[in-house]
Parts: sequence; structure tokens; C-alpha cells
Amino acid sequence: MGVPCIDHWGDSMSDVILVPAVFRCPDHDNHELLTARVREQVDREAAWFGERTSEVFRVSVVCPGSAHAPAPHRRVYDGTWTRAAVAARVA
Repeated sequence: MGVPCIDHWGDSMSDVILVPAVFRCPDHDNHELLTARVREQVDREAAWFGERTSEVFRVSVVCPGSAHAPAPHRRVYDGTWTRAAVAARVA
């Protein structure tokens, strides 16, 4: 069983970047914010490695904490992004 993924547009309309679906802080429930921040960093990395179809990533993002414990702290996430042609994905 694979890791659930979300897709979002890469550098061109023919590319899709696949990354793990949800990134969570183990101490707080900020998964939507953290996932968006990870996706932004992965997009930048995918643009940097534009000639590659897949790459392992390690990104660091800030979790702002929660209403009960508002101390910001960094979280590091590992994963792999993959670039796939939309036509191949639809077929």
C-alpha cells in the first residue's frame, strides 16, 4: 500500500507534482497549514531540479503551535516528489 498523494501543478501545464497528502505536527493539529507550507517548498525544489522526474526531499517548516500552546517551532519532513505527465495520469 502506497502513501496517499495529492497533486498540484508544476512548472508547466503538462506536469503534475505528487507529494504525500498530509503533513502534521505531532504536537498540534495544523495539518492544512503545514501541508501548504511543505507543498510551497517542494514546488521551489521541483523548479530547481527541473530536469529530474523524481527527487527525495527534506524540508523544514514552522508550526505556529496552537491556541493552547502558541510557541512556534520547526518541523522537518521527508518525502519524495514525482513529476508525471497529465496525459499519462488521465489515461
